[in-house]
Amino acid sequence: MRTWALHDGDLQLSDGQIAWIDGREELAQAVRIRLGTRLGEYFFAPDMGLDQERMVGKQADEDTIREAIMRSLMDEPRIQSVEDVEVTLDKHSRTAQVRLVMTSSEGEEVELIYADGSGIEA
Repeated sequence: MRTWALHDGDLQLSDGQIAWIDGREELAQAVRIRLGTRLGEYFFAPDMGLDQERMVGKQADEDTIREAIMRSLMDEPRIQSVEDVEVTLDKHSRTAQVRLVMTSSEGEEVELIYADGSGIEA
């Protein structure tokens, strides 16, 4: 699939034109949007998003965060399978980093790092 490139929610420009992305970059952007959206936030897609309430507070642990992310990605049609969700919590700084390894519907392996709401870096 081909779509517009976004940077911090805004259209990204290249030489004065809207930049386009596809393949791994497009999947990374779709996952970034999905994980950055609170579950139920979009009226027309109430099942899209991440149950962020489960990821904060004392109840947040690696397994809870992993499960919330897996549930969020389960309905993404561009993901064939999720091979690994590795969660690293830093309780001192109260941050989390998640490493995702997935296979796209086109058979490409995609590895992403999600760092505590700051976004995904491919």
